[in-house]
Amino acid sequence: MRNDNQEIPPLLAIAMDATEDLIYVMRVEPGRFVYSFLNEAASRFSGVTSQDIGKSFFEVYAEQMEMAQYLHNKYNRVLAHGESMRFEDGYLLPNGMLSGESIISPVRNEDQIITHLICITRDYTERNQYQEQLRYYAYHDELTQLFNRRFLNEYILDEGILYLMDIDNFKNINDMLGHDNGDTLLIEVTERIKNVFGPEEIIFRMGGDEFLIISKNPTADPEQIAERVLRIMDELFLLKGRQVRITASLGVSRVSSEIGLSTALRHVDIALHHAKSLGRSRYHIFDISLRYEQIIRFDLELELNNCLEKDELQLVYQPIYSVKQQKVITVEALLRWNKNHSQIVSPAEFIPVAEETRLIIPIGEWVIRQACRDLPQLQQKYGHSIRVAVNISRIQLDEPDFIERLNQIVQEEGISARYIDLEITESVATSNTVEEQSSLVKLREQGYTISLDDFGTGYSSLSMLTRLPIDTIKIDRSFVTQMNPPVLKALITMAEALDLNVVAEGIEDQKQCQHLLKLGYTEFQGYWFSYPVAAGQLPSLSSFPYAPTDLS
Repeated sequence: MRNDNQEIPPLLAIAMDATEDLIYVMRVEPGRFVYSFLNEAASRFSGVTSQDIGKSFFEVYAEQMEMAQYLHNKYNRVLAHGESMRFEDGYLLPNGMLSGESIISPVRNEDQIITHLICITRDYTERNQYQEQLRYYAYHDELTQLFNRRFLNEYILDEGILYLMDIDNFKNINDMLGHDNGDTLLIEVTERIKNVFGPEEIIFRMGGDEFLIISKNPTADPEQIAERVLRIMDELFLLKGRQVRITASLGVSRVSSEIGLSTALRHVDIALHHAKSLGRSRYHIFDISLRYEQIIRFDLELELNNCLEKDELQLVYQPIYSVKQQKVITVEALLRWNKNHSQIVSPAEFIPVAEETRLIIPIGEWVIRQACRDLPQLQQKYGHSIRVAVNISRIQLDEPDFIERLNQIVQEEGISARYIDLEITESVATSNTVEEQSSLVKLREQGYTISLDDFGTGYSSLSMLTRLPIDTIKIDRSFVTQMNPPVLKALITMAEALDLNVVAEGIEDQKQCQHLLKLGYTEFQGYWFSYPVAAGQLPSLSSFPYAPTDLS
């Protein structure tokens, strides 16, 4: 307790000494403030002692005049204001110390004259230490004490090399020796990595058994470093009294002014996966000229999961034109994927991925619904009798409730089933399963027409055509390109004998169409008639080839 002339009652002084907050009582004198009382916590923090009671700031801090002036101005503001004022913590004091949050309040006598100012300051030293500890753990991995992903998210690098390392079959270590030994291994791996890389490199644990090293030295030889990392990982580890050998895989990529850190992180991840696909204890340096098919397919799968929510799918349409009837009889809906609304992905790339992941089911339902919604616009252009054709995957057809869901969508959109043509591929047609044949029969009975697309490219046979409930076969474009008259004549003769419509696909010029007309074909689809375009961009009927005077 440091008290001036017993202005503070002894019991109150003892009570204030017992508090952890810093308490200063300054007496107001003309032109200055002098210490009247400070408790023990304030004395320990500031260094002001009982011998300084009665002295002003300028006397106590005679050798730190900036500090004296700072305190004098601070208290003078409160005196001029005449009310309590709060001063935020975290301010760097002129003496180099960090201030805590303070409240300075005036004390008035019976005449309402301010005689004293009392300052209560909270010492945040321990809190700041705790916050620093929290900040440390926020940016560091608890097990290895390496930097973590959160720190990486805030890291900036303009140029350098990334190394991403993964322990091969780490799960086996955990399963056989337990997670405690797995953790011991990760700590030892951390130490070995530190022995390879110097102070210019920053090491991260990305989670699990994956480590990222960022080298700020763009001139280092990545192959030499990668080989050294793999060698040092190949040395025996001692776990639970037994010697254990592990291997690691390593991906490498570069950061440059052209390739930022976020892109390089994706590249190094691709490189690591490619290295692991080559076998154990391998490294791979990312090469922009390679396609990395497996990774591309994985990326497509991830992107496809969100394509509906992001409204990236769209339908384009290509007419099927009957020269004999002089009209469009069907318009085929063709799916396009505008990934990120900036890149058109070929159906040949994403449809197989959609089928493998069964994403084709929700995507297929979107196609059916959108085609139904576009049908009135198509009929307005080409007549009420035309149908819209949609492609149906075997994956969709195998769904137990496919017919029910199809009917529900069609009914919800107010479209009759007779205006919907379902195109199936030969993979469906040749499956020869009772369930699929039964589904096709039910669909046809309910009014849908069935077309067999790309006929002749797979395992088509006459017995298959007699067995399946189909209305139309679409001759694959390869037959049109080869233009073998005996084969083409045999195909149309067979179709006519089975009372099937025939559409020739892939018509690109008048010469092809003329040859096919002579062989008896009358229904065509291809670029010569129309490219696949949005519904609103389809050509008018008058612009199609073969006006009635052209048929002679």
